Amino acid sequence: MEEYADLQMDMRLINLHEVASQTRMYRWEFLRYDGSDVDVELSTRLNRDPKRGTIRLRLGAHYTTYRSQIRRRLLDYVIDAEYEIHDVRGVIEASPTELVITPGLMRLMLSISIGALRGMIALRTNHTFLKHFPLPVYDLDELISTIDAAGYELAYNPEAY
Repeated sequence: MEEYADLQMDMRLINLHEVASQTRMYRWEFLRYDGSDVDVELSTRLNRDPKRGTIRLRLGAHYTTYRSQIRRRLLDYVIDAEYEIHDVRGVIEASPTELVITPGLMRLMLSISIGALRGMIALRTNHTFLKHFPLPVYDLDELISTIDAAGYELAYNPEAY
């Protein structure tokens, strides 16, 4: 984090909401849940609006379980967190085909967004068995290094299930 100490920016969270079109509870799978382990995957996507000076982080948590040797989807919960960022020199580079941000900025955005997502999922799953499977605490250094090492978008692939 020391390498980013000399960078200055003005950032604030201006909008946070559930993406209803991508959020879904699989009620049939809830009814058939047999007590097996529950797995959670995260997905991320960044979009920049240079006119407004904002970056939107779309963050999803995807809960699955195995039943009859088949992976079953239980919950897809997706949020948009929109950040207003001023003086982005040195932390954001954009081209028509890609958006590159520093690991320090990504860490900060993920930290805020994952905390919000954790609370939103807790409220949504309060009266279901998923209340016993809160969003895990993630090692942000490991998450950032995984994203950084990949060199391409890491996203949840619903067609894989």
